[in-house]
Amino acid sequence: MSKVGGALPSWYWPAGIPRRVPVAQQPLGRLFRQRFATMKDRIAVVDKNVRVTYGELLEQSLSLAGGIQAAGLTGTIAISDPDPLEGLCLCLAGLFAGRRVLLANPADSAEQLASRLAEGKASALITSDGAGPAQAAGVRMVARSELQGAFSEVGTAIRATEPAILIPSGRGLVAHSHFSVSAMAASMAAFIPRLREIPFVCTEPAIGSWEMLTGILLAISQGKPVVFASLEEFDTGELTDFVTDNYMIIQRSQADAMLAGGRIPPMISQSAYVFVSTGSFAARWRRHMEALCGRPIFPLWGLSEVGPLVAAHPTWIPPHGHGFPLVNVSLIPIDPDSGKVSIVPWEMLDQAEVGVDALSAMVGYVEPALNVGAKIGTALRTHQVASMDHVGVVALQGIPRVSQGAASAN
Repeated sequence: MSKVGGALPSWYWPAGIPRRVPVAQQPLGRLFRQRFATMKDRIAVVDKNVRVTYGELLEQSLSLAGGIQAAGLTGTIAISDPDPLEGLCLCLAGLFAGRRVLLANPADSAEQLASRLAEGKASALITSDGAGPAQAAGVRMVARSELQGAFSEVGTAIRATEPAILIPSGRGLVAHSHFSVSAMAASMAAFIPRLREIPFVCTEPAIGSWEMLTGILLAISQGKPVVFASLEEFDTGELTDFVTDNYMIIQRSQADAMLAGGRIPPMISQSAYVFVSTGSFAARWRRHMEALCGRPIFPLWGLSEVGPLVAAHPTWIPPHGHGFPLVNVSLIPIDPDSGKVSIVPWEMLDQAEVGVDALSAMVGYVEPALNVGAKIGTALRTHQVASMDHVGVVALQGIPRVSQGAASAN
């Protein structure tokens, strides 16, 4: 595992970018109610049919929150809606009402959804029509149209460290606190401050991936628009004004589909930043992708358990790796054979398993048994092997070493 020799690293770091930033320690519901009220006339959400201001988003979400309270929905409430705008409103409503929100994927089968509901111990499932899997015994099915009422702050007082949002991972449901999901957005915003100033493009109908959740929370915390659209929709209707100055996080599968088809949507070449959420990649794949796009591509690695971890920076996009650990993220080398933290630093190792110590770390897996062995001290085990060169560039090496117990790298 160790190199025969090596020099101390020079540790490249972007000028003016802090290694650590503070994260708001407030419940998300209270935080967003306060912020939305101060920017009511700004555009909050755009899709091909409508534009919604922050004032309208606040009003709709508060009404739904009042409906959740009036309906007596307690504990964990699950949301599954194929319309991402409706899903966002329901998510905010749940947070406003002080409930834990399970963000289910509307593309899941009935069996998959039932399994998620059981694992998350959801008391209710909110959908557009009130329909749900027959297997979800004991889960109350609620239609969005049923949720109406006057919102009350009574009973919504919770701590920022309590679970707020449950999202799926490769191992199981992950519980994130108000603080940890705030930290996801803060990490990206501090690493590339320009992201605070431009809209985020959400290209997926499911808002419960760490990629979409990070981008959405970053945008609405800064009063910027969230654009809901597939990549092919950017030349039509209400989206025209948002074509040239935004950023997006696309999945590796979307990028591979572009390569296979030999074409890219026009928006890809016009966005300010295009991040590709990917595990390890070959230099050849990256060269082909950038040649097709006619622009730099920013590799981004993260996990459902901790959100975004490693990315390239606009001032330097290393051709041979993902980039650098983000703000508030520390990568700790772990000996993959012994499972112990390496006493040898990264620069003296050929490669090691990545342990992660970050403010955005999950509260834990919802299933208690999955938390056994998930951490070494404060570091989350990823079972992903990586190398780090003398200037701090991180390159992932192959697939996660232990697929059965590995945290998911989406």
